[in-house]
Parts: sequence; structure tokens; C-alpha cells
Amino acid sequence: MGKLKDKLFYWAVEKNPYILRDYQKYKWGHQGKKENKFKSWAYLALLNLKYRQLKIQDLEENAKGFFANKKETATIRKLPYLDGPESEAYRREKPEALAKRLLAYDVISFDIFDTLILRPFAQPHDLFMVVGEKLNIVGYSRSRRLAEKSAREKAFVEKGNHEISIYDIYEILEFKLGIDKNYGVQLEFETELEFCFPNPYMQEVFQILKDHGKRLIAVSDMYLTTPMIVKLLEKNGYTGFEKVFVSSEHNGSKRDRNLYKIVLNYLGRETKLAHIGDNYKSDFECAKEMGIDAFYYKNVHEIGNVYRADGFSELIGSAYSGIVNTTLHNGTQTFNPYYEYGFIYGGLYVLGYCNWIYQYAKRNQIDKVLFLARDGEVYHEVFNIMFKDQPNEYVFWSRIANTKYTIEVNRDDFLTRMVQHKATGVLDISAKGLLDFLGLSELTPKLSYYGLTEETVLHTGNVRLFEQLFVDNWDFVVSKLTKDDDIVKQYFKSIIQDAKKVAVVDVGWIGSGARGIKYLIEEKWRMDCEVKSLVAAARHWDPTANIAQIMNGETEAYIFTRNYNRLHYDVHSNTNNNTNNIYFELFTQACYPSFAGFERDESGDYKMTFDVPEVENYAVYSEIRRGIIDFVYLYVNTFKKYPYMLNISGYDAYLPYRFIIRDLRFIKKYFGDLRYSRGVGADVENQTFETLNDIMKQSKV
Repeated sequence: MGKLKDKLFYWAVEKNPYILRDYQKYKWGHQGKKENKFKSWAYLALLNLKYRQLKIQDLEENAKGFFANKKETATIRKLPYLDGPESEAYRREKPEALAKRLLAYDVISFDIFDTLILRPFAQPHDLFMVVGEKLNIVGYSRSRRLAEKSAREKAFVEKGNHEISIYDIYEILEFKLGIDKNYGVQLEFETELEFCFPNPYMQEVFQILKDHGKRLIAVSDMYLTTPMIVKLLEKNGYTGFEKVFVSSEHNGSKRDRNLYKIVLNYLGRETKLAHIGDNYKSDFECAKEMGIDAFYYKNVHEIGNVYRADGFSELIGSAYSGIVNTTLHNGTQTFNPYYEYGFIYGGLYVLGYCNWIYQYAKRNQIDKVLFLARDGEVYHEVFNIMFKDQPNEYVFWSRIANTKYTIEVNRDDFLTRMVQHKATGVLDISAKGLLDFLGLSELTPKLSYYGLTEETVLHTGNVRLFEQLFVDNWDFVVSKLTKDDDIVKQYFKSIIQDAKKVAVVDVGWIGSGARGIKYLIEEKWRMDCEVKSLVAAARHWDPTANIAQIMNGETEAYIFTRNYNRLHYDVHSNTNNNTNNIYFELFTQACYPSFAGFERDESGDYKMTFDVPEVENYAVYSEIRRGIIDFVYLYVNTFKKYPYMLNISGYDAYLPYRFIIRDLRFIKKYFGDLRYSRGVGADVENQTFETLNDIMKQSKV
């Protein structure tokens, strides 16, 4: 009964952040009073009607800036946007439509920060962490915020308002921290100049109005000086303002309405004035109270932050959220859900993993990094976007190839993958189909000795007979599957060349591909080259499978193992009935089939062979990849002067993905129809396909 009650409460309250918010406020308002359960249920029913049936989301519709209150924000259970592309969560009118409406006014006034100009941080004050790093002062961000608070309190005592300049702030910091005031001011302003960038939506609005000869002014509640503000505007392409009004130099703000009075006195009360800005109170309500027609441009971070994961380290979390929010919610375009899956949930992981690989390579004197197909393709591309000084290669390899070409030391792996897994699968694989695929058709006449025929279907009831067939003829199986060993060796020699130490990169989960290559290079062929294994994450149904290799450093993981970032390991392993690997690998799917091995052609040269292509999925995979690459370009270009910003921990990198798999509705809706070949690596002639939804249903998620 208790579990049922918990499930009902989760569905009726916790699953919808708007219902949870209002219901919590209702409960707080009735603390200490005798509870009327009927009223509570009735109120809860009304909330479900409002937010679920009528779909009234006053966070979006009323734009009251609810999330500006941090104490209230902390009570909201954040969820990813699950109803479609997040870029459609808040619809703005087209910039040309807004500009057309603004043309009716004599003068158009713009707010500056978070309206004309954006920052790549979730909160404006997060920029102070970067300033603190430049100053090499521990705890600087907090000191900077406290100094601003003290300066405003001092201003109120001395002149009756809270308006200050940046020099007032650094006067306090000079006293508290010993920073030269002028140096500190210049350093912070230069950092603002580096990071601020034009809002593409407002750029278009501004240019249309300017082209029509409208009078334009800028009005900002800000501690920077007017010359600083003008320089920021000009650097970001905003020139031609008639006048710029800054609260720091007028002892009045938009919030206390005195700055609007100064603007109106300058323009004349008869001037038809419109003001546009992102702060609902200062730019909308206060402007209206002064008789100014106000247009609200909702802050991109107010829209997006509710859909960002919690738990990040502060600077990386702010930068990640800043990149995502300013891209998805500025209003210039919307994106498809596949692109957004890569951009929002995969970009930070791929970026962080590639930097981790690079740092590992430099730290361990790796001569060449080898990215294994197919998951390694996107890593390979991103790695070469980011780094030009580390030799690397893309290597065609796969579980199938690994099983075939290391068969002499991996009988169990061969029997597991080629017999047991096929027997427990959903595809009907005939004995002939299996032998033909493996290139072992010479064993067909021996089937009858084991009570099998060419048409016998492999299943759990006869798996032992198939295994016995292979074991009894093991020498032949090994000789047949290793007959092209010289081709494999030739291929790897062309890849490795004179490298003495290589790192083999894969997505996960046990590092079997790298271990197979290590065996071939170090033991079988006795090449003068050491092989290391790098995986994004290490997880296996058998937790003892590679724990020793992880502990001795043969295999190293970026995100988690059983003894590193255990919280992520447990979430990944113990939620969604062991299907989380599938959704994670969507980030790294390539648009060609899995590598199957090598064959000699008629001339004696070798050629590569591949399994059945899943062409139906390639358009989706391309969009996921495009989203990842775009995120990487934006992030790298934004922080190109700050290489430490690439040092994204595995813990941080996994958080966006952990966030989206909290609720699989998005994945089911948009990826459920992806088709997977059930018989890849088995029956090439009789391929059948299942969808991701089929797999999820079988797994009961």
C-alpha cells in the first residue's frame, strides 16, 4: 500500500515541477493548522487540471520571474524538457515581427545585459570565478559579491540610494584584499569584454530599427561606467545609440523608477517611447508604471535553467548551462530533438572525454592515440578539432573482429558472443546461417553427429550442442578464423608505424577491444609497442570482469568504474533495467555498419567487410552528431583563452545524461522507432530488425 501511495504521489505531484511548486507553497501555508484532506485533494486536482489538462504553465505564460528567487528555486524539482525540442519550450515572436511593432514608436529603449548582450554563464556573477583565477585569489567570487553588497549598503547610508560604480566595489576590495583598485576594475572589465557576445535575436531587431532611422537609446541598471557600457556595445556591433543611461552615473535605477524619470525628462513626456528588456520587474512592470509601453524579452537563463541538471561543479555547470541556454532560448531558431539530444546531453561528455584523453596522452608520453570504430568516430573528429599536436588514427575494429582475431585465447568470448548470445536473442538463427557467417561452412557435414541439421534453429535448449560442435573442432575453428592473421598484422603495422606507446580509445564498457589489440601487438606479434586502454566508462554485468585491469592501470575510465564516481556507476547500472548503455551509445553511432573483418580479394589484396547497415537510423545519428560538434565548437571558441575550462571532470560530463534518463519519455518518443538488426554478426541473409521501443518493452522500462 505504501509503495502504491508513493507512486501515486510521484505521478500526481512530483513529476510536474509546476504542480510540485504550488502544492509545496500550499502545504507551507497550512503548517501548524489541522489538515483538511478533502481540501488538499481538491486543490491537487485543480493543479492537475491547470497544468496537465489545460497546460497552463505560469512559469512561461505570466513571466513573473519566479525562478529569480533562489530560496524558492531550491524547492523546485528540476526535470529535463520532455514534451519536444527544448528550443520550443518558450516561443518568442520572430525578431522581424517585434521590430515591426516597435516601428510605431518615436524612440525605442533597450536594456543591455541579457537583452542586447549575453554572457556564457548561467548567472552573471559566475564571471567573478574567472576574474578570481586571473588574480590568483582563493574565494574571490564570494569576496567580490560581498564587496558589491557592502558598497550598496554604504551608498544607501550616504546618499539614500543603492546605486554604485565598479570603482566603489574595488575600493572595498582594495582595502580587504590588497588589490589595486584601478587594476582590479580594468581586469574585470576586460573579462566582461572577452565573454560578452551579441544576442542574435536583438541584433536583428536593432538593425531593422536602425535601418528605418529610429531613435535608439540604451538604459541599464549597472555598476559599469557609461564609457565602459558604450565600449561593450560597440564591441558587440551596437553603434548609433542617441544616448546611453546607466544607473551608476544617475543615482537612480529602473527598479526605483528614477532612471525612467531621467529618460522621460530627456526625451520629453510627449515622446512615444517603448522599452524592451529581460527583467520582468524592472523592464516591464516599472516601465509600465511610468507610462512607458514595455516589451518583455524573457531572460534566456530563466527559461533554460529549470531544465538544466543540478550537481555540477560551479564553473563548469555555469558555462555548460550558459552555452545551452543562450543557444536554445535566444529566439532566433528552433532545433530538432535529435540535434538537441547531442547538443544538450552529449556535447559536454564528448568534449570532456577528448580533453581527458589528450591530457592522459601527454602525461603518459603516448606516441599515438587510436580511436576504435564505430563509437570512436565522433571522438576522433572532436579530438582533431581541439588538438593539433597529438598523433592519432581512426581504427576499424569491433567486437566481432576482436572475437574472431583473438579466438585462440578467447574461446569463452567466442562461445558467449557467437552461440550463447544468439541462442538467448529473439532472432531465429539456423545452423547453416551461423556457420556461413563465421566462414565455417566446412563444419556443415558434421552437424548430424550432434543431432543438428542445416535448418536447426539455435535456441537455449540446444546451445550446448552447438558449443560442443565448435569445441570438438576447435583447432579447425582457430585455424580457419586466423587464416588472415597476416592481413590483420599488416593493417595494425600501418597504423602504429614507429609508435612505442599507444592508447586505444573506446566508449566502454569493459575494454575488450583494447585488450584484444594489446594481446595481438604485445604477445602474439611481439611488436615493440605498449598498449593502454581508455574507455569513457567501465561497467559489466560481471563486476569482477575487469576490476583487476582497472586497478593496475591497464584500463582507465573517464566517467566511472566500480571504484571511481561510484554514484554514477550505480545510477547507470541500477536504473532502467540495464538499458542505459543503449541510450548512451546513441551519442557515438556512426553512419555506416559495424566492421566485420578482412577478406582477400581475387588479386590477393585485402578488403574490409561490414555487417548489415542500419540506414534507417543514419539521419538521426547525423543530427545527434551535428549537435555534439556544434556544442564543442561553441564551448571551445568561447573559452579558447582559458584552457583550464576544458578540464571537465567525468562526474560533470555525465550529469546531463543522468538527467535525461531520469524519465525515458523523451527517448521513447523520439528514438523509439530506431531500428536495430537483431542478427548482426550472425545470419547475414535473413536479417530482421527490432526497434528501440521493442527493446525497451522487452526490458520493461
